[in-house]
Amino acid sequence: HLYIPKAVERGAAAVLCERKPDADVPYIRVASAREALARLGANWFGHPADAMTMVGITGTNGKTSSTIILKSVLEQTLGAKVGLIGTIQNMIGDEVLHTERTTPESFELQALFAKMRDAGCTHVVMEVSSHALTLSRVAGVRFAVGAFTNLTEDHLDFHKDMEDYFTSKLKIFTQSRIGCVNLDMDPVYMERTLAFAEQNCEKTVTFGMEKVGDRKPDVYGISVDEKQGWLLLKAELFGKTEEFTVNIGGAYNAYNALAAIAVTASLGVPTEIIREGLETVKVMGRMETYRLKDSVDVIVDYAHNKMSYQVLFDYVKKQYPDRKVGFVFGCVGGKAFNRRKEAGEIAEKYADFVVITELDPGMEDINKICGEILSYIDHKEKAEIIADRDTAVYTALKKAEGMENCVLVLAGGSDAYMKRGNKVYPSDTDGERVQKFLKKIGK
Repeated sequence: HLYIPKAVERGAAAVLCERKPDADVPYIRVASAREALARLGANWFGHPADAMTMVGITGTNGKTSSTIILKSVLEQTLGAKVGLIGTIQNMIGDEVLHTERTTPESFELQALFAKMRDAGCTHVVMEVSSHALTLSRVAGVRFAVGAFTNLTEDHLDFHKDMEDYFTSKLKIFTQSRIGCVNLDMDPVYMERTLAFAEQNCEKTVTFGMEKVGDRKPDVYGISVDEKQGWLLLKAELFGKTEEFTVNIGGAYNAYNALAAIAVTASLGVPTEIIREGLETVKVMGRMETYRLKDSVDVIVDYAHNKMSYQVLFDYVKKQYPDRKVGFVFGCVGGKAFNRRKEAGEIAEKYADFVVITELDPGMEDINKICGEILSYIDHKEKAEIIADRDTAVYTALKKAEGMENCVLVLAGGSDAYMKRGNKVYPSDTDGERVQKFLKKIGK
């Protein structure tokens, strides 16, 4: 409302608002301007989401991997053209589009849906953040399938408490025909999540690797055989035992694969087609592995919070038990301040050498952020601060190259942009930084 006079001054013919404006201008009054904007956007672009099969995934962890796995399965095996909306990037088929937030604002989102529809997309898989559900960015979108992966503490700079964070995510089921629920979710939230999905969706499909009392998940992970760079997953699909080769490392990615299996099975995709898709899937920024030389490997992963750091280093210790470990990472500015302590403690516990660098510092001073992280590392002699991420990654790669029996972990740098001040700048991903380094050294 503060900007209505300025909008009128610049030529606005009318305003859509929640209370009568002070300016002398025609107005449309609504209960929620955000929800109205979402519906206005859908009308303006001709309800593009209605022309495609929509899949939405929410949860604290696993959204990005699950959506990319889904995209791969649908495209490689069904021949569908699939739109992707997520944290790392948006995509229309093979075309990569810049993104600055997990779920765009509603009008921008509807414009993106329209581009996908006009480009011939038959399906859209998208991450649906708690912010998007709270702020009505996806209002009016009807999901064929909505999935809830898990819930751990996050985004409490935006949500007033965990209950608010949790209930915001539940809203996805009010917009979904089929609800997919992880039965291995924190028991504090699982029963309520399942009950809400069953209450609001036509059908509910469960997945997980544990039985809950006498209840077995519909998509039940029986066992995971973890290899370097891939998984052998044995699972029971609605009572029938199947085996899947998943072309992603890290046992925790079995959950992302199970989520993808549950969603695709809910859409009626045959098991054999799901199996073919999982065999060839590649998730950018998720357990990407590069070799500098025979005894030195690099792992690029999007890990950026306590849970994802822990599962990443559990994998590193299991698959590379006798190697020195390097760790390059940073923490975002202006929010999630608890991650600085968590990241510092992880670095102290698991890494032999550490480079602390930038990760979307925004309006906060990068050296202040890095200094706070460093304060939680007891053995400070093994850590250094290099604010510029390009330089930080290059320095760590050069150090690892000069060592024997080393694995270098690059965490969090999978986005193709960096938020500095109030601007967003194009940026290489850590994977691209490694590829440039390999090219430079002739590998």
